[in-house]
Amino acid sequence: MRRIAQETINRVLEEVDIFDVISQYVDLKKRGRNYFGLSPFRSETKPSFSVAPEKNMWYDFGSGQGGNAVQFLIEYEKISFAEAIRSLADKHNIEIIEVGDEQQSNLYDQLYEIHNLAYLFFRNNLNSSAGKKATQYLNGRSFDKSIIEKFNIGFASDSWDTLYKELNQKFDNEVIEKSGLFSSGKKGFLDRFRNRIMFPFYSPSGKVIGFSGRSLSNKEDVKYLNSPETLLFQKSKVFYGSYQTMPEIRKKNYVLLVEGQTDFLRLYEKGFKNVLATSGTAFSSKHANALAKYTNRVILTYDSDNAGVNAAIRTGYILLQNGFEVRVLDLGDGLDPDDYFKLNEGSILTFKKLIKNAFHPINYIINKKNIHSLGASDKSKFLNECIEEIKLVDDVIIRNDLIKRLSDELGVIETEVIGRFAELKSKRKYNKKNEKDKKNQIKHYDSKSDKAQFEILKLFIHNQKLSKDIPLSLFDNKLCYNIVKTIIDNSNRYSNVAQLLEYLGNAPEERNLVASLAVDVPVKENELNILSDCIETLEKQKIKNKISKLRNQIRIIEDSGEVASEEMVLNLITLQKKTSR
Repeated sequence: MRRIAQETINRVLEEVDIFDVISQYVDLKKRGRNYFGLSPFRSETKPSFSVAPEKNMWYDFGSGQGGNAVQFLIEYEKISFAEAIRSLADKHNIEIIEVGDEQQSNLYDQLYEIHNLAYLFFRNNLNSSAGKKATQYLNGRSFDKSIIEKFNIGFASDSWDTLYKELNQKFDNEVIEKSGLFSSGKKGFLDRFRNRIMFPFYSPSGKVIGFSGRSLSNKEDVKYLNSPETLLFQKSKVFYGSYQTMPEIRKKNYVLLVEGQTDFLRLYEKGFKNVLATSGTAFSSKHANALAKYTNRVILTYDSDNAGVNAAIRTGYILLQNGFEVRVLDLGDGLDPDDYFKLNEGSILTFKKLIKNAFHPINYIINKKNIHSLGASDKSKFLNECIEEIKLVDDVIIRNDLIKRLSDELGVIETEVIGRFAELKSKRKYNKKNEKDKKNQIKHYDSKSDKAQFEILKLFIHNQKLSKDIPLSLFDNKLCYNIVKTIIDNSNRYSNVAQLLEYLGNAPEERNLVASLAVDVPVKENELNILSDCIETLEKQKIKNKISKLRNQIRIIEDSGEVASEEMVLNLITLQKKTSR
């Protein structure tokens, strides 16, 4: 396999002006050092999409995504990395150099291959004597054989290493480990999925990238087990059934969103083929961003038990905040979609009526929480809770509609609701920018230690030279540690932040964080003083951690009736003196 050489990638990221690229798609206005415009990835009325030409980076404050010119084209044009590089190189007369097979590119091919073989193995298992129990379960759920075959449902036998024995001779340990199909123990690799009905996930091109396994044992704590995060499988961006149903979703321009595979399969079997499942994963803004590529209309078709209702409310708010048109379908009596059709034979027409009459999220919440029966104090509390969510909605039209609905449903004068909105808005703990996007953006820090680490990271991004001779042991925040380590390890390989992103690999959270810090205003004055203060904060925190650990050790000794050694006591005193300086 031929691939684009790193030399070409570096030239593209050095020579291509990100402003020239993005300004072809977005109307950008200068604001300070950077440029701002309306996000091309979502609906908004106030510009929150930032471009920093000095750093050759962009960042969307509303979605929490960012990157270089290449990532912009990937997101906007829905093309591959290689296609984006080739497009930019062609337009800027940059020679495209290709190289032969290399380990990393080969790794992806092998991961696709091992997942394909695993899917074939599970599918064959289902149709063998070993899969009798799984077949009985599916038959008991009344799933048609054609549905089972269409979605390539399989079975993982109740064995510790059946799949491993099948595949270990064909792949090396790196592929085995990074596939997510196995877990490692003292005796080597073991099958991750055992005694489970297997539901494969697909990439947009139809390649198997992961699995969800439904346990057939009542003893298992986890009913559904999904593949872990891998180079191929990112659970916050993947929906079950997307490969098969996206054409229908685009055609009808709305999606029925369900929680699990059995609900998905039942709706599909009944003819509702514009359906997707989150498969036990909590819905996030990343899911919303992925869904927005296909439709902005969602009908939540969650279970009607307490957990399902709460999940529908949470998901509804996230979708509204990301500019979606949302309705919620209420099945009633604690039913899920699968139960609904099993208990209501021939009820397809009735279900269609439920879709047509699905609730607006505000009406759904008020009905489900029985708000009309509450006293004035509880109603006021509920109103404040709703406003806290509504103020995160960017689109002014959607926001005003929500305020009006709240007013009408609660019998409160609209001006009073608007006044409450303004009052709560003024009491925000954080500044406007951070508060507006708190559900979507990367959470930078929860403590002084984290704050210091991210401040150092920001300094490194704007001034690479500062990273010299800084010990990695100072960083215990995993996200920050990974980025700083990448900066230090590759300090001689990149010349700008846009290139740095390529060394972060397949780590979207890290890439987005770097992008957000890159477009932030750099600190030019007192850099060394700020760095020194942050290092001092981290060193003091490490001492405090040692003190805490030593105190616990002394306490355990004393609780046992013994006396702590003089050395331990002196160490504690010495450490305490250091923190008081």
